Amino acid sequence: MKQVTIDDAEKADEIFDILMGSDVAPRKRFIHTQAKNVKNLDI
Repeated sequence: MKQVTIDDAEKADEIFDILMGSDVAPRKRFIHTQAKNVKNLDI
């Protein structure tokens, strides 16, 4: 878990909407663009 501060709360809300929202396309795009940065993947 990561503590969210006021400075990055807006960005965190945006990412949360992408990952948890009902629209699949933004989530898929996020996963594709961030896949190279994954360090610890728990499957």
